[in-house]
Amino acid sequence: MTCASCSARVERGLAKLPGVAAASVNLATEQATIQFDPQQIRSADLIEVIRDVGYTPVVAEIDLAIEGMTCASCVGRVERALKRLPAVVDAVVNLATERAHVRYIP
Repeated sequence: MTCASCSARVERGLAKLPGVAAASVNLATEQATIQFDPQQIRSADLIEVIRDVGYTPVVAEIDLAIEGMTCASCVGRVERALKRLPAVVDAVVNLATERAHVRYIP
């Protein structure tokens, strides 16, 4: 983002989404503060809107060790639990390696 118009465009795009109560973009820090209802909208939807208006959002990634899984049902349960977290954009769990790869908004 290079100007106030840029940050305003991101704010307007986010504000149009159902479930977004408020969106404020700080041009100097290049950060957005978004108040939203995770029951109505997912973090991935917020990322998509920011991309749609022409910007690249920063998404962090982490790999986590997950012990005790024994079947595909366990994998699904862990993935669903991770994806319910408001900042998580995506989570992929691997039973064979006992690891979860999580993409999230820092």
